[in-house]
Amino acid sequence: MSLPLLFQILALMLLQPQDLRLLIGTYTDSGDASGAWLYRFDAETAASDRLDFADARNPAFIIPSEDRTRAWSVCEFNDGSQGAYAYALGPDRLELLNYQAATPDGKGSGNPCNILYFNGYIFTADYFGGTVTLYPVAADGRLEPMRKNFYFGTESRMHCCRLSPDGRWILASDLGCDLIRRFPVTASGELPVGEPGIAYRATPGSGPRHFVFSADGRFCYLLGELGDTLTVLRYEDGTLTPVQEIKAYRGRGKGSADIHLSPDGRFLYTSHRLRGEGIAIFAVRPDGTVRRAGFRRTGRHPRNFVLSPDGRWLLCACRDDDAIEVYARDTATGALTPKKDRTIRVNHPVCLQLF
Repeated sequence: MSLPLLFQILALMLLQPQDLRLLIGTYTDSGDASGAWLYRFDAETAASDRLDFADARNPAFIIPSEDRTRAWSVCEFNDGSQGAYAYALGPDRLELLNYQAATPDGKGSGNPCNILYFNGYIFTADYFGGTVTLYPVAADGRLEPMRKNFYFGTESRMHCCRLSPDGRWILASDLGCDLIRRFPVTASGELPVGEPGIAYRATPGSGPRHFVFSADGRFCYLLGELGDTLTVLRYEDGTLTPVQEIKAYRGRGKGSADIHLSPDGRFLYTSHRLRGEGIAIFAVRPDGTVRRAGFRRTGRHPRNFVLSPDGRWLLCACRDDDAIEVYARDTATGALTPKKDRTIRVNHPVCLQLF
């Protein structure tokens, strides 16, 4: 076989869709058997297979490590048992490593609902605790005892933590106080971040929930849970400046949930619960602003959703239908077409990570 032909075959092999892995976080407090799940997802056919299960309580938000050998999730309670879990992760394996309480005595920040790994620490955004909590991560991925709580008061409802595009800040949405807070990243010291400030004051009553950045880091897209608003913000050095704010959908459910950009950055998607439930679709203009491009009704209580790396599929966790719905995505128009024969049945799914 000639070398050019061999290179062509290798290139075609690399271009073939690969099997992906799907991490699923669930609510378990209904008494049904559930926890954290690992599935195989076929990027060509959207078929899926169950691989492994970890018996954890309310692992409602879960993330893999960058090298896909570890995972971490919240343990979302407000009764003294709240905290976080660490897992060993492999191609066909999800194994619980350990649990750490929100404080050493088990009484601390309530309802951790989002988790971020950064520079050797896990950050949890704690909804009823009004805090951002930090846990050191050991070399084997296990969580060490809680190191720090940043507390913002009884009105605070922390919901999401993300690293800024320039790597200089951790940004955290505070739904209760209508703020996006910011923590400066520190080069040295006991903690990876310093004392917090404010990056953005949102429209009163909008309830900032989740947000994402454009690939070039110039824009941030913020979903307001209570106001059902979508706000386009310009990002610069830890500060967010509003460019556009529109109603994300017309259902007035006050339950807007998740937000993601398509891999090519041309479309934006938001999920909405409690009334007129579904996923809103927006086209992204060259100047970063958006226009409405459609709406897809979904099952009951759509929460977190995820797009496949190639942009061909969107998977949506519909908590109250015990289902992860699979949609084929038109990469030219952004439209979503349900693939009902590919639905994944899991009790109370609320978080999806596809990698």
